[in-house]
Amino acid sequence: MAVSIRPLAMNPAHPDLTNAAGVRARLANEQYVESLARISYYWGYPAVNTFGRTDTWQVMQAPGATMGLFPGAPKNRLGYLDDYMSAAQRKVVTPNNDTIYGAGFADLAEGAVVIQTPRDVPQGHYWTIQIVDLFTTVTHQLGSASGTPGGKLLLVGPGWTGERPAGFLDVLHSPTNVAGVFGRSFAARTPEAKARARAVLNQIGMVPLGQDEPGPLTFDCEASARNKVFPPGITEQMVTADPDILRVRPVDVTAFWDDLEEALDFNPVVGADDAPMADQARTLLALRKADPVWKALIDHAALEADTELHDGATYHQVGVDMGNGWQRQQNAGLWGTDWFGRAQAAVIYIYVNDFHEALYFIRGTDARDTLLHGRYHYAMTFSPDALPPVDAARGGFWSLTMYDQDYFMPADSPNGRHNIGTVNLDANELRFAEDGSLTLHLSHESPTDEVAQANWLPAPDSQFALIVRAYVPTDPLLGGTYQLPNVQRL
Repeated sequence: MAVSIRPLAMNPAHPDLTNAAGVRARLANEQYVESLARISYYWGYPAVNTFGRTDTWQVMQAPGATMGLFPGAPKNRLGYLDDYMSAAQRKVVTPNNDTIYGAGFADLAEGAVVIQTPRDVPQGHYWTIQIVDLFTTVTHQLGSASGTPGGKLLLVGPGWTGERPAGFLDVLHSPTNVAGVFGRSFAARTPEAKARARAVLNQIGMVPLGQDEPGPLTFDCEASARNKVFPPGITEQMVTADPDILRVRPVDVTAFWDDLEEALDFNPVVGADDAPMADQARTLLALRKADPVWKALIDHAALEADTELHDGATYHQVGVDMGNGWQRQQNAGLWGTDWFGRAQAAVIYIYVNDFHEALYFIRGTDARDTLLHGRYHYAMTFSPDALPPVDAARGGFWSLTMYDQDYFMPADSPNGRHNIGTVNLDANELRFAEDGSLTLHLSHESPTDEVAQANWLPAPDSQFALIVRAYVPTDPLLGGTYQLPNVQRL
């Protein structure tokens, strides 16, 4: 009842008073509706982004590699890669170059799904299953960091009632019918390390409850990766010839309100932090349908909000200062009512982990507060015994990843590196100074010095951005007492 009445109240009861006395009320109401529409755009942007990705339910008949580049799956299943995400792809922004991915989306309106965690994991191997709601908020973070045991869990939607089935570790509740489920398994560069990563990933999966079988389920990331699926109108030859053909914004601002309505209809119940805004958004949607004048105003507000969001959501603007020029979103993954930060994250690195699981330090500037550019040579020097403190016993590691100005990895790397960190340290590839410090070099042109070459992370020949990921961070990282070194232009 409230939603049906409220749109009518947006119109002044007497807008046509003599001597234009009703104009002020009409303008005041318009300003309120415009402001609400702009806020609703930020609030709903991640939901529209996520719901749009469920189109894989129609495209995929079996788990596979969508366009051969990133994991896709039918409804209530996971699809997998069997190696790092390709640096050549131009659709998924800021993927990591540390883990092998599995991904899928659950339709919990159809019923519960089974989430399987791995039983056979090498000591100290990093793995995680991240579960998010429609709005990208992390609702569950399973894995080596949290000491999740191997077995099966039941993932259920907001309308589910029942008891935990026999043999299941727990029941996991999602506040929305749509849930994103993302598996990751750490992989170093060697064939042996990647085989270990695949062996763990093959124990991670999702199936509808009705298709569960007694005992552990087995999945096949290599078969999934071989199953290349292309949407109608796209061929492998087209993608190979022009990777930029995939560079389509995941949220179409011209269709935003219709897409938001579809997402909310599919998810009539949302979490407590989003419920008040969902009510307001439904009011706007009803008002937009009721009057073409209101529709024009609400549509225009979305255009302005979209422009502002993408202007502000950059690596050199998002987050708060964490020292030495590095920024991070301190509540990453656990957004609560931070609709602004959540929308920014959906633009630059959607589906970030719960910050207790992994911290993302970002930057797009050097120590001079100038945008990073491949024409220059930069250095980061870690003091002796001052590398990022992560918990290796629970699989912790860190990496510095290079991205171009559009937040994709450079397609080509002269030394094969797209990131640098724990993997290179474990392989004894990096060179320390006599005092125990470590200097990393960032530039487009190869350094001439032998030590600098060993510690070189190639940059594109244009503007670029950086992420330091710290998986399984320890208290100094979480509490902010540890600071990364600055990026100095030489």
